Amino acid sequence: MQLNYFPINIEFDKFHIFTEPYSEERLAELRNSYNTTHSFFRNGDSIFISNKNADENVTIGKIAEQSTYGNVNITASLIKHLFFRTFKDRFPNHTPVDFYPFRFFSGQQKDDIIFNALPNELKNKIAYKKLIEVQLRLTEINGKKQFGFLINIKRNWIFTKSCADLRAENYDLIGVEVLYAETLPGLDNILAPNEEFVGVIISISGTKAKVNTNEGEKEYELKELFIRKTKFNIGNYLSFATSQQKSDEVVNIIDHKREDIYNPKKLYNEITNVARGLFIDNGTPIVFQNKDGFCFTVNPLPLMVSNTIELKPPTFIFDPAATRTINTYPDNGLSNFGPYDSSIFDIKSPNILCICNKTIRGNFTQFLSSLKDGLPQSKYFQKGLLKKYDLHNITFDVKEIQNNTLNEYLNIIHDYDEQKPNLAIIEIPENFKLQTDQNNPYYQIKAKLLSLEIPVQFVTTRIVNNHNEYILNSMALQIYAKLGGTPWVLPTQRSVDRELVIGIGHSWLRKNQYAGAEFNRVVGITTFLSSDGQYLLGDKVKDVAFEYYFEELLKSLKQSIQRLSSEQGWIDGDTVRLIFHIFKPIKNVEFEVISQLIKDIPQYKIKFAFVTIGNTHPTMLFDTNQQGVTSYGSNFPKGEYIPNRASNIFLDSETCIVQMLGANELKTSKHGMSKPVQIKIRTPQGNYHSNELNKMLFYDLSYITQQIFSFTYLSWRSFLPAEEPATMKYSNLISKLLGKMRNLQGWDADKLNYGLKRKKWFL
Repeated sequence: MQLNYFPINIEFDKFHIFTEPYSEERLAELRNSYNTTHSFFRNGDSIFISNKNADENVTIGKIAEQSTYGNVNITASLIKHLFFRTFKDRFPNHTPVDFYPFRFFSGQQKDDIIFNALPNELKNKIAYKKLIEVQLRLTEINGKKQFGFLINIKRNWIFTKSCADLRAENYDLIGVEVLYAETLPGLDNILAPNEEFVGVIISISGTKAKVNTNEGEKEYELKELFIRKTKFNIGNYLSFATSQQKSDEVVNIIDHKREDIYNPKKLYNEITNVARGLFIDNGTPIVFQNKDGFCFTVNPLPLMVSNTIELKPPTFIFDPAATRTINTYPDNGLSNFGPYDSSIFDIKSPNILCICNKTIRGNFTQFLSSLKDGLPQSKYFQKGLLKKYDLHNITFDVKEIQNNTLNEYLNIIHDYDEQKPNLAIIEIPENFKLQTDQNNPYYQIKAKLLSLEIPVQFVTTRIVNNHNEYILNSMALQIYAKLGGTPWVLPTQRSVDRELVIGIGHSWLRKNQYAGAEFNRVVGITTFLSSDGQYLLGDKVKDVAFEYYFEELLKSLKQSIQRLSSEQGWIDGDTVRLIFHIFKPIKNVEFEVISQLIKDIPQYKIKFAFVTIGNTHPTMLFDTNQQGVTSYGSNFPKGEYIPNRASNIFLDSETCIVQMLGANELKTSKHGMSKPVQIKIRTPQGNYHSNELNKMLFYDLSYITQQIFSFTYLSWRSFLPAEEPATMKYSNLISKLLGKMRNLQGWDADKLNYGLKRKKWFL
């Protein structure tokens, strides 16, 4: 396998660099005087100076010795500055978009996929071009510490006409989203202007525009404003400047070429071609160096890697004694053994409220019959919900509505305020998807049912009329989980420590996307799973202003842990391992919460780890030996150059990437590149330090990675493994739903903290 990572060769362990004591005034003075020949950067209380092009007799500051891998921040800053200046020397016609991550547009005409479709007067003024991104990383793969560059390729719009140009063409700018472009001092022709999304134009007077921003109405020169580069905005301009037909043609070219643009094999070849252009000249490695003796070269070939550990799919368990197990597909285990909690599940004869339009009652009741009793000729759903999940009986209470209006749905639901069903199955039309969140009957019906503590399964009219074994099989799984059932669990690692796996999700509530929009409120979600994957409970941290988030998160965790410790019979002195799965940490807030939590429950010995899980990172994994697999009924291979599921690389002692979607897991050849998931054990950032806290941190990356991989088999939305573990999947589903429902009239999310705590209502 290969990473999109190109190792840097540094031949020395120590180097010399000039320094001066830091002050803001002195740093500005040095840059004003020597910026064309030197680089200056701050680290701690010192200014570090790199002489790239000046005479060697020009000395600034005093010389100091540094360790290459001692203070890695200084070495990294030197590498970035030398790379930037060498690039500018070699490619003077390229103006980088950003210093870091270092980004620049390809200058080749072939990399503008709409060039030939545009009229001559718009060529190079509007483009959809290859954007190359280079990031520096320090890795410790297989115990070898080294720096390297990660290379990624994206495609972005270019639109060089200012709003002054558009005004001269009589283009209507009122109501248009705009960017403010500002050339930073001293960076003219060195970096592209910094662009900031400021708001919407509300009026124009002469050469100035009044813009509605998050800081109120502000005036800008039209020549400093550019339309926001979105498909919608550029499409609107193209239809004005040319025709609607031409605008549609240009947009369609991008849509039709998307599969080709993001083809993994092509992407790999493009990345290696870019690396050769950046790091080699006429077959000779480029030497990136300054006049002070610091230098490096870059390997033009991507780093070859192999799996760090062997990740194994889990065994699936279907009874508390762990005697009924299966190693392949959990669906087979359910068909053979029934669900894990069959002997203790208390809703054996669920009453289900069913609502449909009167015009499809026949198909709807046929659909319910198939759901209940199965499809006898099918491969995967012969038993149906009733027998597959060991239920005694299912009672469907079918109600009809005349029209698919919100009031008709709610009128029926109101009749069940007192005598609540165990679940509701609601038929809805496809066009509900086209409505805004706040006016969408889907969310309003869901909110009403959840406020009554009734989980709901929606089904569209199309599915009612065209259901099959695959749809019914997944739906039955979701229904059982929503009723509070546990279809299967995973083996637990033998350990004297108790363990809880806790997913913490949060979503910021922001007014809009304009610059300066305050992230003024935050919603936190916690989901608790046992080490065998059982869903123990979910909790919502109140929708609060950020300054109260710490207090509310602590309260939620403390109450939940106290409840679980009582239920599970924890004993004073027990060692309890808490593994937190977080999408994105909020600085050191969560560490502060745990510090306080530990003080509040001193009767237990706490070990914990904060682990972030996500795919918003620049590392990609390729396998040039993977020639793709062909799906049934297709002649086109999918997944070419994509590694198998479970492929993994430990980038350092705290960071691992895992390929969750391999060639076999992709649905079609149109999927494009599948990025691995990055797993990172987090430590406190900045100057935060606590010896007491550090002793409690759990650092076993192999254990954590295997557990996360196993938890991807617990989605219960589907029998197929997911791309993210259940902890994150559940938290994200809850956060998304609560975000969409929070502005609905009469909705109270705190209702979820009672009767639905232990049910997977969000699936």
